[in-house]
Amino acid sequence: MLEVVSSSGRYRVDAVDTVAEAIAAALESSSAGGGFVLADATVVSLHPDAFGQVADSSSRLLVIEASEEAKSYAAIEPIIEALIQAGIKRNSTLIVVGGGVLQDIGCFIASVLFRGIAWSLVPSTLLAQCDSCIGSKSSINVGRFKNQLGTFHAPKQVYLVFDLLRTLPHDEIRSGMGEIIKLHLVAGENELARLKTHLAHYAATGEGLDQLVWDALRIKKGFIEQDEFDTGRRNLLNYGHTFGHAYESATQYGIPHGIAVSLGISTATFFSEQLSLAPAGAADAIDELLKPWYQPYERVLHQADRQAVFAAMKLDKKNTGASVTCILTRGPGQMEKVPLDANAQVFELLSKYYERISIPNNL
Repeated sequence: MLEVVSSSGRYRVDAVDTVAEAIAAALESSSAGGGFVLADATVVSLHPDAFGQVADSSSRLLVIEASEEAKSYAAIEPIIEALIQAGIKRNSTLIVVGGGVLQDIGCFIASVLFRGIAWSLVPSTLLAQCDSCIGSKSSINVGRFKNQLGTFHAPKQVYLVFDLLRTLPHDEIRSGMGEIIKLHLVAGENELARLKTHLAHYAATGEGLDQLVWDALRIKKGFIEQDEFDTGRRNLLNYGHTFGHAYESATQYGIPHGIAVSLGISTATFFSEQLSLAPAGAADAIDELLKPWYQPYERVLHQADRQAVFAAMKLDKKNTGASVTCILTRGPGQMEKVPLDANAQVFELLSKYYERISIPNNL
């Protein structure tokens, strides 16, 4: 169990055995207006019996396909309309079952519908369980621009079902590992050493994902409780994300988010070494840790030339003025926000990174 303190109160993260148990608990703790379930179609197809309990008159079930297209401003309006038609009220609870896309959609809707309703979360992917399920953030795409709209709206409860991880495709595991590794790198040498031990155990046995999840959440809790609204120290958790988001956008989301983050961390460390922030050899060391989790997706970058990546980076929501804001590193636990000149430093170093991973210049 983990308890997170937010400005709107405390919420718990609890592990339960099954999806059915999680939904039942969320329905039981729903507000007087009843529980309304917004669920990922894949989870529903894999666990149909778990959703039978939401057929009574006080509950509703809305099933959607999880995709970047669904996580758009245009796609959310029909979902809100369907919930209103189903009878959702200001004193209802929205129960979200799914991965990061469903969480972004559900959190955003809960934060704006009737100026804010309660919501609970059953995260279904490793990435959602280890990272995004706490922190209160929603992020919505506008056209081709990723995560340009968003809110902070804490859930009332999070339910972890580790059994859901057993049915995930390997790419989903690798995607989650990108965020797990990021959190441990930002936390420092001791946490990184602990991570390497657990990763070796997982590689040898296929077991221990639950411990990796709890460790990652414990680390993130420390950041978000100090800086809930992402105005200071929490910014460091964007390590790898300026590059990662650009890689996602420039490849039309051909790279899963957490794998793009792994590639982004690789890029950020390379930039740090080139700018003499990180010591010589830092980029090689980080790639040794990350490559098992991002290969072969560096090849997907062949689909996007560096100009497309560069253009996406200039549109990142963290930028100010003419600079591109990146989280760079001096070493584990030594991340810092660095504004880079978009037209000089960023494009030149990005070109060098492309050469490093042998991606041809498609200009």
